[in-house]
Amino acid sequence: MNGRTYGRERNYLASLLLGVALLPCAAGAGLAHSGDDDDDKPGAHGEAAEGIETENIFGFTLGTDTGEKGEKELTFTVDGRLGKLGGHYGAYSGEAEFEYSITDNLKFAVGGALAGFDISGIPGFDNTRSSGLAGAFFELKYRFLDHRTSPIGLSLSIEPEWSRLDELTGEQGTAYGIEFRLAADAEIVSNFLFAAVNLVYQPEWERENDNGIGLWSSGSGLEISGALTAQVAKDIFLGGEARYLAAYDGATLGDRQGWGLFVGPTLYAQVTPQFYVKAAWSFQIAGSADFPVVSSLDLVNFERQQGRLQVGFQF
Repeated sequence: MNGRTYGRERNYLASLLLGVALLPCAAGAGLAHSGDDDDDKPGAHGEAAEGIETENIFGFTLGTDTGEKGEKELTFTVDGRLGKLGGHYGAYSGEAEFEYSITDNLKFAVGGALAGFDISGIPGFDNTRSSGLAGAFFELKYRFLDHRTSPIGLSLSIEPEWSRLDELTGEQGTAYGIEFRLAADAEIVSNFLFAAVNLVYQPEWERENDNGIGLWSSGSGLEISGALTAQVAKDIFLGGEARYLAAYDGATLGDRQGWGLFVGPTLYAQVTPQFYVKAAWSFQIAGSADFPVVSSLDLVNFERQQGRLQVGFQF
């Protein structure tokens, strides 16, 4: 990939993320000015009385908190994946999700996703510039241990999903998957430094049309991530995370097809007591693919860069 293409990909994603961020930030500022003086109130996570809620303060890595009983949240997430060998590659998705805390330890969520692809000159990929409905999902998350009252927090989430676009190629098809995420977190320094570890297993079954015949195939993914973040100013957190991603043949982690190690910074800001914004950017620094390509990275199953921007409104 030449430098001009690489720069175009990075600038495209950066512009997209910035554009999505501006609207909620502006709306949040308006709420702050139109409401009462909130200087003496706890943030949306109630840190003054109950400690900082950790679910979203890291990045791609998630914390264990599930919100207080009856709490509702609407989130919008934009993901971008950029860069493969031999040409131009950009894949983008946008998710809208509604979350409801059934109890203090159990949360339910449902949502849908759109996706777009800009691919040209990538070996094994059809050239395409397309977008459309990507799929739908729901989630159940249960917190076994609360990091405020135990040495660590511990939670398990299960997220079945349906998709109609291949997340790598953008080709139409039908796929079903389930994401199992085991998360642990801890407050290392009170109200300042936090850590989290995630273990994610995701089997998937996909149906492709080949000359009018529907053929099913299966695969699975494994993710192990760790993150640290610090509250550098009131309601603003800066941190970093490392993520190991691996792709396997078969739904039960059969033959490994490739792996990639990603690292990058994270940012979380509680704009108002109701609005928050978080962002993460990861770069692949090592990897390998089971494919005849000479590279120190896995650019077959994964990308050079992955970015995420999320905004949330709690009510």
